[in-house]
Amino acid sequence: MCGACGAGRSVPRWEDVLAPPGRSVLAARAARTERLLGPGSGLRVRAWLSAGYLLADRVGRTVHAADLDTLWRAAAERGARPAGWRPLRGPAATLPVEVPGGWDPATVAVWCAAVARTEPDASLEVTLPDSGGARTVLVEIGAGAVRATVLEAGPAGPERGGAILVGGVGAAGAARHLMDCHQVVRTPADGL
Repeated sequence: MCGACGAGRSVPRWEDVLAPPGRSVLAARAARTERLLGPGSGLRVRAWLSAGYLLADRVGRTVHAADLDTLWRAAAERGARPAGWRPLRGPAATLPVEVPGGWDPATVAVWCAAVARTEPDASLEVTLPDSGGARTVLVEIGAGAVRATVLEAGPAGPERGGAILVGGVGAAGAARHLMDCHQVVRTPADGL
């Protein structure tokens, strides 16, 4: 039970399956979103306590977004797209994406939300092995929505610190874009 009305179960949002929402997690996602949008968008993104994000434009108008999907929808309504975005085209494939130092949950969450909003016809699966080896998360992007589930580990468990696997139509472009996204956010100031 979620406790609000007693009528249903509380299900975490897809992005919270990747990392539980806390102030530091929201701040990291806000920073990654702002960097992915780029300075040319004229938008600023900030975490708003533990309740989501604030998106502000050049004239100071702000919008509160409770989750990444709403945040990217609000950015799109202001004409913003991820900087340097290339449409996802090409044959269906499954490709590994090696990220030096391991994948960053905030970056992957922001990227998945961006793909769902920017490429509403995309149909991708992203398999994320936990760098600690405790679990593997499957993120499905399709019809403009994102879903994330924790996969059951086999007897040997998921591969520790393995590559991200991107599968689906246009997977080569998606893999390149995900790698570019990780490179954009890995600056010395982040300490990553």
